[in-house]
Amino acid sequence: MARNYGGFSWFTQFFASRGYVILQPNFRGSSGYGFEFEMASVQGWGGAMQDDLADGAQWLVENYSVDRDRICILGSSYGGYAALMAAVIQQDSFKCAASFAGVSDVEAIVRYARRFSNYEVVAKQFGDNRRALAERSPLKLASQIDIPVLLLHGDKDLVVDVSQSRNMYKALQKHNKQVEYIELENGSHYMEIEANRLAILTAFEAFLDKHLAPDEN
Repeated sequence: MARNYGGFSWFTQFFASRGYVILQPNFRGSSGYGFEFEMASVQGWGGAMQDDLADGAQWLVENYSVDRDRICILGSSYGGYAALMAAVIQQDSFKCAASFAGVSDVEAIVRYARRFSNYEVVAKQFGDNRRALAERSPLKLASQIDIPVLLLHGDKDLVVDVSQSRNMYKALQKHNKQVEYIELENGSHYMEIEANRLAILTAFEAFLDKHLAPDEN
């Protein structure tokens, strides 16, 4: 339920400085566009919120000189989840996916919340139907991924536990998928440590250069 603004962003500016076209869509569920629009995020993970991302990619192709075969999706936290879910169901739109501190197992998030007083809020946000949660969890759908994936996670993340990326990495390896995983020592959810921030940007840049480079032929 956050949103993107038009101000300076060190994260996006880094990629723009490398010549990449950047799109940060305020998809359904984002704040600032009315109550109904924001409430679309409630039990909306992997649904219409996700559709908006593929629509954004198509919009880029139609309105800018963007090659539809050279679009990658990347993000952190929920954005990491969206990138992984795109790798499952939107491979026509995105040719690679990169996730920092992303959620891969929605059912685990709900199950873990049972220990805490905010469980009712979490259950309302995600739902509590285990089958439906599994259908919206990239971890459970790893066998369907056929595009390259990059995973990064801090080992001291207190918002999205590092197990979310560790388990996703193992699942992708099990199915012989193209995956890279980097775990950041003393890394939190917010990339405060300069060395880790640089490592994240360096890894993202290398991943994009590898998988979006023009075909020399």
